[in-house]
Amino acid sequence: MGHIPTIVVACLASALSGLYFVLPDALHFTMTVFISAAWFLVAICWLAQKSADYMHGSGGHGYEHEEKKS
Repeated sequence: MGHIPTIVVACLASALSGLYFVLPDALHFTMTVFISAAWFLVAICWLAQKSADYMHGSGGHGYEHEEKKS
């Protein structure tokens, strides 16, 4: 369930990357900025999901993260 934002942003980045070759040359700089930002968001979403997986025990080294209730 947690990988859905990564998949959605990756689809957006892929679509923008494809549009780069279709749109006129005047928009190439603007598209380069948007494409770079989109792929950066893909990397951030992926790293955030890996971190969440690690903290919830599916990728840790046998250590469980326990929250104490007061």
